[in-house]
Amino acid sequence: MTRCAFCDADFESGPGDVLLVCPYCGTAQTTDGLKFKDHYMIRVYFDQQEAQTTLLDWVSKQLGAPEDLAATARFVEYQQIWYPFWISRVDAKSSYHGMGKDANFHGEWPQRRGAYKRISFFWKPESGEFNRRHEVKITATEGIDEDIQAHPIPTRAKEYFSHAHAEEFDGKVLHSQISEDQARSSAKQQALNLQTALIMKEVDKIESRNDDIDVGETFLIHVPVWELTYRYGNRKYKASVAASTGYVIESKYPRSMAFRAMGIGFGLILLLAGISLIALAYTALLLPIGGYVSGGILSLLAFMLLYKGVSRKEAKEQL
Repeated sequence: MTRCAFCDADFESGPGDVLLVCPYCGTAQTTDGLKFKDHYMIRVYFDQQEAQTTLLDWVSKQLGAPEDLAATARFVEYQQIWYPFWISRVDAKSSYHGMGKDANFHGEWPQRRGAYKRISFFWKPESGEFNRRHEVKITATEGIDEDIQAHPIPTRAKEYFSHAHAEEFDGKVLHSQISEDQARSSAKQQALNLQTALIMKEVDKIESRNDDIDVGETFLIHVPVWELTYRYGNRKYKASVAASTGYVIESKYPRSMAFRAMGIGFGLILLLAGISLIALAYTALLLPIGGYVSGGILSLLAFMLLYKGVSRKEAKEQL
């Protein structure tokens, strides 16, 4: 338990939490009781009912979804989770010297222009400079789903965090397990990696470089996501919907019997065709290499379709 330094209320916190948000007064504070001012949020524009309607409408349009999904699915669990992220705006300037590969072409074929008998490669000095402003996102707590981590945050729509707004939807606000200093350090390293990726598009080897990485505005932002669970038939399926935009971040859904039957049917047809091609190649009625390759590809596709048709594992889609 932790005691809020501003309203004196006791609230729960984990052993790895370093920046806490009081669930009573909404104040962001360090474990030493210091107030953190640069705390923002993305406002909720889709309530629970709207998020559920959006989800079912989207899922119903996915390949293989049962036609009666929207009408018969029943939501059994829902919760709004406010996930924390650190955002840093980083100005990066990198100059470099390196070696890139170039080529000389020898002996053009007279019957085919642009085709050469021999190509020789050589190293060529390269140099340049990249100036970029990066907006770096750092996940502030462990256990956040990868799809939620990768989902873009519309930071231009940010506003100061309002505990009353989160409480309006019974939202659960997660604490940050990363301090501001740790976030800035991670942002600097990520920006350096992004600069390196830019340089490596121009050269194959970096001989020397000079980097000026300036980590500027850094703030904590909480993003609301509806975590939904619905039942269809005897199974439950989970989904995550962005409460600010209504985007379906990820969703699992059932496949219809018709879709599974189609997958099995086409899979058997392709498998038969693949085996036939391999058999013809084996008996030398087809070119061996072409027959084996074509037959192998068809057989692989067949096994994939058969797996999708036989497997009852729900499919996963994401925007």
